Amino acid sequence: MDAEQGRWVRRCLERFEGPLLLYAEGLLRDPHGAQDLVQEAFLRLLGRPRAEVEPRLPGWLYAVVRNLAIDRMRRGRRMERAATPVLDATPGAGDPVERAAARDQAERAVRVLESLPEKQREALRLRLQHGLAYREIAEVMDVTVNHVGVLLHEGLKSMRVRLGVVAAPGGAPREATR
Repeated sequence: MDAEQGRWVRRCLERFEGPLLLYAEGLLRDPHGAQDLVQEAFLRLLGRPRAEVEPRLPGWLYAVVRNLAIDRMRRGRRMERAATPVLDATPGAGDPVERAAARDQAERAVRVLESLPEKQREALRLRLQHGLAYREIAEVMDVTVNHVGVLLHEGLKSMRVRLGVVAAPGGAPREATR
């Protein structure tokens, strides 16, 4: 490895370590195991030619972490459902009743997300929580880009139904009346 490759990997580490740790913790529900996976992913990055990996770097890193997590779980580690919030709905200021209501809604949304089928849940997390593009999600999950679209559409549709949110005229979401 030359010095330039080392600097590039260091920059990648600074940019992706936090999001990858969050992703790995969501898969394993084990912070120490997540650190091991992310460290292994960056060790693998060190051994790959930059020109080969750089054009698809986010997808490549997430895919490596995902595959390492799957391997770990196959070796007998049990996967627990992740409880990482998708959003932070607790504003710092405002009415305490509104903050409590927002927190309750966020917790309910996380519970609904956790009840979705595994592939829908993972696609939604990669898109909403980690900001990956459809192409990157397809690479991570080893599915087609079209299938990513289906997973996201079905997952969001299920969440809307379970949360009681329906589309208003013009497509804007609104709370269902009870």
